[in-house]
Amino acid sequence: MKNSKKMLILLAMLAVLLMACTKKKPEGQKPGSDPVTATPSETPTEEPSPSPSPTPSPTPIPTPPIIADNAVDFAENLKLGWNLGNTLDATDGAKNTLATETSWGNPKATAETFTTLRSLGFNSVRIPISWGRHMSDDGTYTIDEEWMNRVQEVVDYAIDAQLYVIINSHHDVDFYYPTKERLPEGLRYIEAVWTQISERFKDYDKRLIFESMNEPRLKGTGKEWYFTLKDAEGLEAIECINVLNQRFIDTVRAGEGYNKDRFLMVPSYAANPDFTKTDAFRMPEDPTPDRLMLSVHAYTPYEFAMQKDGTKNWSGNGKYTLDNYFSSIYNRFVKNGYGVVVGEMGATNKNNLEARVKWVGDYTTAMRKYHMSCFWWDNNRYGVGEENFGIIRRLTMKPIFPEIIDALVEGMNKQ
Repeated sequence: MKNSKKMLILLAMLAVLLMACTKKKPEGQKPGSDPVTATPSETPTEEPSPSPSPTPSPTPIPTPPIIADNAVDFAENLKLGWNLGNTLDATDGAKNTLATETSWGNPKATAETFTTLRSLGFNSVRIPISWGRHMSDDGTYTIDEEWMNRVQEVVDYAIDAQLYVIINSHHDVDFYYPTKERLPEGLRYIEAVWTQISERFKDYDKRLIFESMNEPRLKGTGKEWYFTLKDAEGLEAIECINVLNQRFIDTVRAGEGYNKDRFLMVPSYAANPDFTKTDAFRMPEDPTPDRLMLSVHAYTPYEFAMQKDGTKNWSGNGKYTLDNYFSSIYNRFVKNGYGVVVGEMGATNKNNLEARVKWVGDYTTAMRKYHMSCFWWDNNRYGVGEENFGIIRRLTMKPIFPEIIDALVEGMNKQ
């Protein structure tokens, strides 16, 4: 019995020993270390998933221009425009090189030029282009390919910025000099140049507008800017311009693609509205109806807007002068189905900002009343004195006179 008790004790001790040897260590505990009881603050937690980065707001894309189905509404929809002055129309620098673009001191146009313009509230841009320094001398007027490519690049910048775009033949009056003696040369030039331009841009839709000539006139004579409507030489010049405008229409319409019904602009003598009021001037015949627009330049009244020694003050009575001026154009053209585009306007800086802002208000009131659009001439000159029409510093595209820009945008968007 005694031996049996000893055996039982040994078996019990053996069982305790086996249990101690087979006890499981806490998970993750190092061998030989004591188990650690975790406090609530030390309880491991999952790392939170990183919050997704917010999707950046896309840059607003300007609304594409509205394409009206008639010239009057189309011209009105151009609303507020701006001229890329003294750039692609500059004529210094070596012939048949791109150096002409900056030869008058302005920087090259970039995509930012036009996106900034659109963001400031402009709807349209006129890109003056001089072709005479970029053509062959063999009488065929073949445009230099490098220049044509550069023009297309700048047009693309403007189209991509959702602007209406006007291109023309600017400082080329020597090629379309309006006398009977030189008319044959002018007709050859108009046909050759606009055939090439039309072909290059045939697939561009009706946001792209062609303007036949810029201020055709008797350059270098005493009648360059004005003559009486009884002057035989002056009336002959108007008739030559009529013929040149007709050749322009016929040439573009003979092209392919959008050229068949593109909106087209034509001027009278020197683009002066006074020379549109005579029966000597007539709009050309167009096989495509409702696509013709009159191009006029109106730095008016001259003594305030442009004359060096003129007045720098603008009174409340000035609005009646503007109203009368544009009402006569409205009655002769808009009422008869022709759009009217004031392709150049502006008031030079005479250190009279407040007066210029008031003038802009009255000017744009007349524009909206008579269903016209207007394009500020900006030559990037912003000192005080004659021919200082700059309102945007070209190198940075920052407004120099934001008050004028605000007045233009507000005035041209009134209903």
